Amino acid sequence: MGFTQRRTDKEIIQERAIRTREKLLAAALDQYIEKGYHNTTVDEIAKSAGLSTGIAYRYFKNKKELLLATLTFSFENIKDIAGVNEEDFLSDDISGILTAFERIHIEYRAFHEELEGLRHSDDDVRKLYADFTKKTLCGLYEMLPDDIKKKGHSWERMNISIQLMENYCHAYMDHMLQDDELKYMREKTIRIIEKLMWEDNDEI
Repeated sequence: MGFTQRRTDKEIIQERAIRTREKLLAAALDQYIEKGYHNTTVDEIAKSAGLSTGIAYRYFKNKKELLLATLTFSFENIKDIAGVNEEDFLSDDISGILTAFERIHIEYRAFHEELEGLRHSDDDVRKLYADFTKKTLCGLYEMLPDDIKKKGHSWERMNISIQLMENYCHAYMDHMLQDDELKYMREKTIRIIEKLMWEDNDEI
């Protein structure tokens, strides 16, 4: 007969605390996406999580601490939140990758724009963002095929490719170009990335 170890009261309490904290973080992220950080209160986040404001302040001493914890939570769970995997960004289907980038930028536009502002004005957010970006880029680079990593400036090639996609997505998101201009920019972005990442000729 198998033996199942009974959880202690302390373990049960810890698990509940973890679930409560994650409910607050998920609710905060939803509110930030919908209304932005500056337009969201701790009261609204607690209500969205189905909790009291007092409970929220047991876990986070102020609004700023909740923001930093939410950013850490979202960065650690970005694949599940955005519905993407690292492998999606290592495919040679650049058009498909751009489509994923477009969706992410549109769905998270309000929070993305506010986060960009916060990382330029808040040292804590800037450090958190920089650490996550570095970790993510290093992880992506390690997953690149060896034949790409063996090319000269492969790290720079990858970074340039990501920045090109980001730049295109900002134009797409902000309606900066006419449809035919945006189509041209998309096609050229794809072509340049293909040459950077998969072709031996380094000339663009």
